[in-house]
Order: sequence, then C-alpha cells, then structure tokens
Amino acid sequence: MEPLDVFSPAWCQAWAEKVRASKEFAVFNKGWEGDIGCIILKDPAAHIPEDQYLYLDFEDGQVNGIFMVDREKAEQAKFIITGDYLRWKQVARKELDAVKAMMQGKLKLKGNLPYVVKYVKGVQESIRCLTELDAKFPDD
Repeated sequence: MEPLDVFSPAWCQAWAEKVRASKEFAVFNKGWEGDIGCIILKDPAAHIPEDQYLYLDFEDGQVNGIFMVDREKAEQAKFIITGDYLRWKQVARKELDAVKAMMQGKLKLKGNLPYVVKYVKGVQESIRCLTELDAKFPDD
C-alpha cells in the first residue's frame, strides 16, 4: 500500500479510524469536552507553501472526525495548537512528545493547558495512532 500524503483527506480519515479503533483512547478521553484546531505554519523550503489547518473533533472518548479545514474553522476550536511544520513532523514521527512541546513552547497552545494535561493519556494515544500511519511528508 502506498504511503498516505500528509494533510490529505485519506490521511485524515485513516488517522480518525485508528483513533476510533483505540479502546485506550475511549477510556483516556472519557469526559473530554472541546474540539482542537491545529495550525501548521508554512515552510516553503519543506514544500509547505501555505499554512495548513487541521481540525480534530473529539468528544467524551469519541472521535467524530479529523479534517483539513480553513483557518476560520481551526481558529474557532476550543483548543488551538500552533507550530512550525518541522515540529509537527517530529511529533508525527515520535521524535517529539506533543505535550512536552506545548509545555516548552515548541508548540503554542491557546486554551487551558491544565485541562489538556488532565487528559494527557488521551492526547498521547491519539498521537500514537498518528505515528502508526504510513505517511509521506511533502519534504521526504
């Protein structure tokens, strides 16, 4: 099977399916309230000519979907995580822990960090699911 292009609808769907299939995510994210907008900052040198906007619709241990969206939709989310493309790539490749990156300012969180930390295992499980995807990055 061909690797999935990062930021493609197929990649988003595959990630959502992995998270949906995770019994651990359902347990760890029980009680979670709030959608997540991710802003991946452009990096022309890495073949990312424009900012990318990702929307994670998670609620109470459920995954309603993961989608590429426009800036407005991403910025309306309860939690917004912004960072350089290379940081996001490091997270997706298990080279950088997303929660530590937020605490260190490598990824910027707009929203309640203590709330996110309360659900840290759910966050980590959703990222673990992401790292299982055979993904092709634009600069690979």
